[in-house]
Amino acid sequence: MRSVYVLTALLIFSAIAVTNAAASSSDRIDGLTATFDPASEETTIHITLIDTNDGDLLDNLKQASWSLIRDGIIVQQQIHLCTMAMTNSECSGSQYNLTHYPPAGSNGEATYLVVETFLGWSTAAPGVVESVSPIVGIENLTGTYSDDVTTLSWDYPESIAMNHSIMIYSHESLATRDNWNSLTKTIVSSSVAAGTTNFEINHSSSSVEREIYYSVTLLYETSEDTRFLGSNTLTVPVKEDNIAPLFVGELTATFNSELDMTTIDWGAGISDEDLMINIYRSQMELPLLDANNLVATVASSLSSYQVEVPMGEHRQSWYAITLIDSQGNEILNLSESSPVAEPVIESTISSSQISNLDVERHVDGTITINWDDTSQSPNAIAKIWRSITGPIDSFDDIEELASTDVSLEQYSHNPLNSVDQAWYAVTLEGVWGSSTIPWHDDTLTTGGNSMENPFRETEEIIEEPVIEFLAQVQSTSGAGGELSDGNLISLGPMYEGDLIIISTSKEVDNISCNDIAGQGSVIYSQSDWALSFSANQSGEACYGTIIDGDDEIGFTMTWNYIENITTVDDENIEDDTEQDDGPAENKGSKESKETIAGVILSIIILALLVYLLVMVKGPQYFEEE
Repeated sequence: MRSVYVLTALLIFSAIAVTNAAASSSDRIDGLTATFDPASEETTIHITLIDTNDGDLLDNLKQASWSLIRDGIIVQQQIHLCTMAMTNSECSGSQYNLTHYPPAGSNGEATYLVVETFLGWSTAAPGVVESVSPIVGIENLTGTYSDDVTTLSWDYPESIAMNHSIMIYSHESLATRDNWNSLTKTIVSSSVAAGTTNFEINHSSSSVEREIYYSVTLLYETSEDTRFLGSNTLTVPVKEDNIAPLFVGELTATFNSELDMTTIDWGAGISDEDLMINIYRSQMELPLLDANNLVATVASSLSSYQVEVPMGEHRQSWYAITLIDSQGNEILNLSESSPVAEPVIESTISSSQISNLDVERHVDGTITINWDDTSQSPNAIAKIWRSITGPIDSFDDIEELASTDVSLEQYSHNPLNSVDQAWYAVTLEGVWGSSTIPWHDDTLTTGGNSMENPFRETEEIIEEPVIEFLAQVQSTSGAGGELSDGNLISLGPMYEGDLIIISTSKEVDNISCNDIAGQGSVIYSQSDWALSFSANQSGEACYGTIIDGDDEIGFTMTWNYIENITTVDDENIEDDTEQDDGPAENKGSKESKETIAGVILSIIILALLVYLLVMVKGPQYFEEE
């Protein structure tokens, strides 16, 4: 207000100075009068410009800006009596009317002055008597909006009669004395008691989003003062808004274990200075957000935000975002269309799972699952899972066996439907870091807390290999027997000339005896039915192997070789000599022939025995096969 008085004084002084300096300065305005209308209580200032053909002067008048001053106070500014769009003839001698409502309660003579703002040209109208009745109404009207309620407040002037009621209007445009009758307005209330200094308008039962003006008048029995002079009407609208902005879009949350940061991304921002974005995080899925879940408030123009996860945390988090306007309107009830990210696991600890998962079967059929507890959750619960369809990498088509204390590090059960292939997994439900709400960490890591290879729950039956041939050993001493894998056979005492024959029911790839003549020695036959050798062997043992294709039997055979010792009787030498009619050479030949004959006979006998054995065993072999 002080600047207005200063400007007014400068204008007056400049006008006086110019008037004193050049009497022709007032020639720009040829006539200036002021007339007061008692009915409308309005003063009209009539201006007539100089009638001239001076082009320079008319150009100055077209560019000139004027102010209207009443009793030393500027009441109107930026008045253009001529414009650049007007021709010289239109500007020369043109007439112009200014209207002004004197202050309520004015009574007396007033002086009006028209002053050119920059060049200081000025003209004063003769004094005019003005008589304006005091305004009958409230003063200092204010309006505020908060939490669905608009509150109007005002003051009462002193010594005003209380024989009235209070009228409250709302309207979308500024109310003036001129437009009141044509202004579209709504009566908010017409029965507010006299003396009341405030009024509340509750919008909670309806949706509202608008900028609105309010006016308050006093309604007497026969009159209503509608001279709105800025005291009983609002000059700045009240912004009423209880409609929360709706965010339309998707939301994702991604945790970066290297940076220990979770990135919240909603795709694109919104260019609206009236809006902000609230970011919420919760340890559980919530139907309703509250201030305790608020992480940050960011500008609506952003499209993402990063949340730092402190060390020592292992949590499951749900993220959601909302729009909030300058009135605090926000949708906190979450629905299917709300931008809520799928839960994300944020972990800054070294381990959150069990390790060294192992399964074993006991003789009675009990299955025991063992693990090491490295979960860093003291009171965690281990959930045991079983699958008979494949490795457990999801929770589809699996069986939950039980829950137990993870610190026990084992769980045993007897499956009702033992199978040859089963897979097990162990997950944890617990509290980690700063969390207070237990949650199930359903992370499954193949080869970690979930078995990669199957485990046999049934007893393993070891099938004896089926040998496609029969084998036996026979000696000229009469000792022998059948041979099978792992046999240990002792042939007893064997003498000079005794043979040992290993034979089979079919031709085989290889028959061999190891260490027969000492360690490292070997004799064998290939693609044959039999292997024969003399019992006179230094090893007196055969570590034998019979191989035919994929079939193989191994056996051990021992005997005790007894060497013949000849005793010479001196008394009978002479008699023996006498009784021997033939020469010595003939005697030796005779003995050799007898020995050879005996060996041949033994071989024939053994061959017959082997043949008989094969013929006897043959049918039994085919029946087994």
